[in-house]
Amino acid sequence: MSSLRRSSLTEQAAEAIVELIDGRRLRDGDALPPTSELAEMLDVSVPVIREAIAGLAAIGLLKRQQGRETTVSVPGSSHLAQLLSLRVAGVEIEDERLQQFREIVEVGNAQLAATHRTDDDLIAMQTAVDQMRTVRDSEELHAADVAFHAAVSRATANDLCELTLEALEPVLRRLRRRVWSGWVGTGGSLDSIVEAHVSILDAIRQEDERSAARAMADHLAQARTGLEAPDATRPHFSK
Repeated sequence: MSSLRRSSLTEQAAEAIVELIDGRRLRDGDALPPTSELAEMLDVSVPVIREAIAGLAAIGLLKRQQGRETTVSVPGSSHLAQLLSLRVAGVEIEDERLQQFREIVEVGNAQLAATHRTDDDLIAMQTAVDQMRTVRDSEELHAADVAFHAAVSRATANDLCELTLEALEPVLRRLRRRVWSGWVGTGGSLDSIVEAHVSILDAIRQEDERSAARAMADHLAQARTGLEAPDATRPHFSK
C-alpha cells in the first residue's frame, strides 16, 4: 500500500482503511490491524490513524471498545438514516422530491415482493391492513402504514431494499403527516387508503408483478393528491 502525501491525511487514511477492509475481505467482527501497524503501513502518524478510525466508527463501519481491538462493523439503517436526514436538512430537499424518490423505491419493492414473498411476509402485510381498519387517530394510521410498507420491503428478499426504506422512514415521517392531512382535506377517506393497501397485498399474494407495481403506484398517487392539496399542512383525522 502506497504512503499518503496528499492533503487531508485523515480522510485519505480513512479511504485507505476502507480499501484494506475490502482487499482483505474483512467481515463483521473481524479485527482491524493495530493502530501502530496501520500508521506504519500508510506512513502517517498514529494520531492521524486514530482520527480516521474515529470517523469510520461514527458512520458504523468500525466498532471501537475500550481496551479491545477495533473490529469491522456493518452499518445499519440508522447510520444511513442519519446521513439522509442531514442531507435533506442541509440542502432543503423539497417534499416533492422525497415523494418522487419514494415512488421509485416502493413501486420497485412491490414488484420484487410479488416474486419473493413468503407466507410470513403475507401475514405481516395482512396484520398491518387489519390494524389500519381499527385505527383511532392519525398516529396509529401512520404506524400501521409504516408496518405494511416495511413488510413489503422485507418480502423483496433484498437487504438493500429493506435497508433503504428503513433509512428513509425518519425522513418520510413529516411527509406522511402532510400527505394525510392533505388527503383528508380533499375529501379522501380512510376506507380508500385501506382498500389501496388491500389491492397491493392481493397482487403480491397472487405473485403478479405488474399488478403489484400498478397497485403501489395507484396508492402513491393518493399520496401525491394529498401532497398537492392546498391545505396539506393542517392536521386531520377522519374515517
